[in-house]
Amino acid sequence: MPETGTTPATGKILRGCRAFWLTFNGTDWTCLGKDTDDLSMELNPDTEQVKNVQGEVTFVNNGYTPTLSNDSYIARREDAIYPNLQTISDTLATDDERTSATLLVATLTDEVKESVTKTLTGKGFTVPVKITVDSDGGGTSGYAIAFTVSEDGGRVQGTVSVTNKVPTFTPEDGASGASLDEPAQTKTGGSLSD
Repeated sequence: MPETGTTPATGKILRGCRAFWLTFNGTDWTCLGKDTDDLSMELNPDTEQVKNVQGEVTFVNNGYTPTLSNDSYIARREDAIYPNLQTISDTLATDDERTSATLLVATLTDEVKESVTKTLTGKGFTVPVKITVDSDGGGTSGYAIAFTVSEDGGRVQGTVSVTNKVPTFTPEDGASGASLDEPAQTKTGGSLSD
């Protein structure tokens, strides 16, 4: 058995090691998934197989349009994203100013809950996103605001450290965002938390 604080070289990676954070202002992050046992990013590949007249089959991958649907978000006053989601829902906002956010995705050394007692590290990316509120209301378990996160730019790869569920992102040297439709563009950045 490995020592405490080290990452095993083999074995399955627990689901809690893959974490998603969302921010509307670049500094105040909310870790997603508190009220769900299933939260996944759908990559939505645009692929096709083309058969020519000679009988040859060619596989074509036209790219991805990643989305993350959080249909079980229970609003909490302390969540940094709550006021923004409420505004989008109340005003049916579609403008960039109110619907633009940043998503941080990381695969950590341990489950994110362990960051309360130690600093976790891992690799991940940030990406600009647009937020669409799908519904609000829900059942008696709490006021739910279902929303979809759609990538709206290039991903910037880097390293992540997490303390008390708060992430700090450091872009790789020379990191650039890989566009969904165009060649990569250079991004600058630094820590995304205080």
